[in-house]
Amino acid sequence: MSATESAKISSRVRPSLLRRLSGGIGYYVPSILVLLGLVVFWQLAVDLFHVKEYILPSPLAALKALARPNYQWVNNFLATLYSVLGAFVLSAVLGIALAVVIVRNDLLMRTIMPVLVLFNTLPKIALAPLFVLWLGYGIWPNMVIGTTIAFFPMVVNTAVGLGSAEPEIVDLARSLKASQWQILRKIRFPNAVPYIFVGLKLNATMSVLGAIVGEFVASERGLGALVIAGGVTLETPSIFAALILISVLGLLLYGIVVAVERIVAPWAQRADAAT
Repeated sequence: MSATESAKISSRVRPSLLRRLSGGIGYYVPSILVLLGLVVFWQLAVDLFHVKEYILPSPLAALKALARPNYQWVNNFLATLYSVLGAFVLSAVLGIALAVVIVRNDLLMRTIMPVLVLFNTLPKIALAPLFVLWLGYGIWPNMVIGTTIAFFPMVVNTAVGLGSAEPEIVDLARSLKASQWQILRKIRFPNAVPYIFVGLKLNATMSVLGAIVGEFVASERGLGALVIAGGVTLETPSIFAALILISVLGLLLYGIVVAVERIVAPWAQRADAAT
């Protein structure tokens, strides 16, 4: 392939990639406008009714709290980020791996899924002291708690996707002497991609939730720990500032998953929208 042909292909790919990434921006414009409207209403309501700051701070007061150096916002944000990313990766890898195993065996599916459902009904915050006892204080309990919360939807969505391949196509592949690995790689896994990305989107938000729950109980650092500290000292603006950062973190992780989906499997989003 000549350099000219390569340049032509590259020039076609780049705009296509940009269109994929920017194609969904318009979809979120109404949500952004509603969010901005709520923030403006919040600010006006606090100013109009002279609400005490320790009861409900204004958005401006929450933003001013982010400028206070004594809370070490960057360090605490990074501490939460590490916990969230660890929980996200662990729950995604373990969830997909377990789904691959149980989908290939009906007995395993019937045995393991009820156990997972039972475990998922347990309040994870009640397990947090046990994880602290076993793992000590620090990032690991937060990561494990986040994994336990995000793990179940990842397994279920992946298992449903892998199991939803057309039986006729699977039987045809078997009649052609295709191995289990070939059926998984060529038929089941491509069919499961939309379901996997649904699981990853849920995983993105659940990992943040789990990491914050862990920090409530098992950490002296992180945004969750700042929320607890702000409640003890009645620093309500700092609590809202931490909540803003937590929301931003969740939105960023969710947005990254959506962007990757648009690049890797744009057809998966169309299939997801169709359902």
